[in-house]
Amino acid sequence: MLHRIDGRLTGKQYINILEDALLPSAWARFGTDELIPFVQDLSSIHTSDIVMNWFEDEGVSFQLLPWPPKGADMNPIENVWAEMVRDLDCQRGTANDLWDSVLDIWNHLSLRPNYWRTLINSMPQRLRMVIEAEGDWTKY
Repeated sequence: MLHRIDGRLTGKQYINILEDALLPSAWARFGTDELIPFVQDLSSIHTSDIVMNWFEDEGVSFQLLPWPPKGADMNPIENVWAEMVRDLDCQRGTANDLWDSVLDIWNHLSLRPNYWRTLINSMPQRLRMVIEAEGDWTKY
């Protein structure tokens, strides 16, 4: 699922995305009674007081998993962003044109189940490497 952000992302906008998009999607997929393990990197928006307080209030739904201070790039979504940027035509004129390009690329990637499966299957190795590096940088 993609969510368009106009302007710079703020903690309040991030909470709105969690409430309006992520949480309903997670509940639909996993049910409302299950604790949902959730990973976010150490972005200042993700770790802001307003966001962390929201997670405490929503603690029944989410279990925030620890993230190593130097491990942000091990998240497979970084591979997805890199793939999308390679295909993105940034020469388009308007923000709406750019969004249309992003959606086209996202939809094309969604038709490649092996791509997603490979990323998912890479997680145990990614985690092993971070543990072995004691939270330090890895090739991911």
